[in-house]
Amino acid sequence: TLDLATAVVPPLAFASFELRGQPDPIAALEAVRSCTDRVDIFCQAGQIMVPTQHSDLMAYLEPMVHPVRRPRPGYLFHPKVWFLEYRADGEPDRFRLICSTRNLTPSSAWDAAVTLDGVRGDRPARRNTPIAAFIASLPTQSLQVLSERRQQRIAGLADAAAYVEWERPELVNNIEFHAFGVRGAKAAPDFSGYRHLVISPFVTDDGLAHVTRGARGNITLVSCRDALAALSRDTMADVEAFEIDPLAALHLPDDGDYVHSATDRSSPSVEVETRSGLHAKVTVVERERRAHVFIGSPNATGPAYGGNVEFAVELVGGATKLGVDAFLGDGQGLRSLLVTYDGAGGVGPDPAEEVLKALRNALRALAEIPFTLTVVPSTQNVVHDLRLTSEGSLPLPSGLALQAELLTVKGKVRVPEAASPVDVTFDGVTVPDITPFVILRVTDIESSTVSNPVELSTVIHAHLVGDPPNRLDEVLARQVDTPEKFLRFLMLLLGIGDAALMTLVEGEGDGAGQGEWQVGAGGTGIFETIVTALATKPASLRDLDRLVRRLQSTDAGAQVLPPGFDDLWTSVFDALERLEV
Repeated sequence: TLDLATAVVPPLAFASFELRGQPDPIAALEAVRSCTDRVDIFCQAGQIMVPTQHSDLMAYLEPMVHPVRRPRPGYLFHPKVWFLEYRADGEPDRFRLICSTRNLTPSSAWDAAVTLDGVRGDRPARRNTPIAAFIASLPTQSLQVLSERRQQRIAGLADAAAYVEWERPELVNNIEFHAFGVRGAKAAPDFSGYRHLVISPFVTDDGLAHVTRGARGNITLVSCRDALAALSRDTMADVEAFEIDPLAALHLPDDGDYVHSATDRSSPSVEVETRSGLHAKVTVVERERRAHVFIGSPNATGPAYGGNVEFAVELVGGATKLGVDAFLGDGQGLRSLLVTYDGAGGVGPDPAEEVLKALRNALRALAEIPFTLTVVPSTQNVVHDLRLTSEGSLPLPSGLALQAELLTVKGKVRVPEAASPVDVTFDGVTVPDITPFVILRVTDIESSTVSNPVELSTVIHAHLVGDPPNRLDEVLARQVDTPEKFLRFLMLLLGIGDAALMTLVEGEGDGAGQGEWQVGAGGTGIFETIVTALATKPASLRDLDRLVRRLQSTDAGAQVLPPGFDDLWTSVFDALERLEV
């Protein structure tokens, strides 16, 4: 599951952007913009959440976000993996793998993650085959064909992954990787043992039997109340069951880092798979005085191990250090967050949950249909019409209604005709609001009431045709709307970095662009900074020129440029062209 607002975190982090505190919007925009060609995010189509508020930052996510199709109906692309490569002159390439149970969403549920660091070795390692095969498979699962450059980069990452020598965490003697549902990476983890701890928000009888190898007794199960209630009475008789204490979060320090779960939205979006605050998926198996700890995306369900695309890391160490007792802790560890489940199982499915399940499946099927958004320019070239079409009729079950809306323009809702290919038009869209991100909203009209609509929505990534070549420049110009913001952007682009170092030293002017601009109190002026860039990084000036020309093209934009900047820029650009001859 992907939340577009949270999806800016990888490029921000990759650009070493400070994620805490009050973010500078111009610095954030430049950080995301600078990483568009170095970050790729793959997510399940139909599981992109609708943000509560649109941001211009999301325009720069478009080339990064790649929705993928389901392995087959009824199953999911479900891994939660980060794989990062770091390079530095004179140093060996370094890598980081984060295998998590958390989606790229603002959820504050209880989750788990393992982080591994390593360097490139001299030869491929067998244990890395699942990682390499998993990364190599991603472009083939994407709904849209990735650019040749992105395909080559991902293929390079997959090749490099095979050579990584991983550093073992403390107390860990061995590391194994498991990629499920990936061709070329047969996953067959050994869950046999005499003691099991299973942590999973979703659990089924067959899934629990799989991760315990049918063991009877010595099974500790931590799950959610409704999932535990749905297990058979025979299954529940063999386990010691717990759930997260609803008051557990009250014992945490409130340092401002916690956010409300994405399920707490007044307008429901796609499911975030968070129930009662638990989202971690961990299985601990003890055998032969060793502990095998599996952390990753698979829930203890049949689909997780029988059709989904999943990924998990297995850490092996001594049972006394990494086993069930060590994991639960003695009054201080995980056990302190749990309460005993008091039910016996055997409860039938919730009818309301079944309705939502049907809506989720409908959204996923709709999101896998190829959509095209064609830009139809107007005669004035100020506003445009966007025509949304689909290949073939939509697989919309009877009793469901569909609406479409642009992510960037709230209120322009269109209702496609039932049993027909989509062909609707969003009229009067300005260039900065052109977007391939379209909201699809499905409503169960049979179960809904006026006061309580049963609906879910998701964002799809349509294929954009006729995209104006200057669209992202106009998005940038819309944000850089004051002289202060222009100077901050200039400094960030030219590599000064910390926008807080930039100060407007007021002279004769009024502080609104009519004074003398400098970098820091008494520091180097703009002229010196640009001349330095002319000598050391001229390509950045080409990048800046697009914004300058965009601002110069309108009266309002011209007011954003500091006094005298036009003359300076003409001279700089002439010098740049002579340098490049």
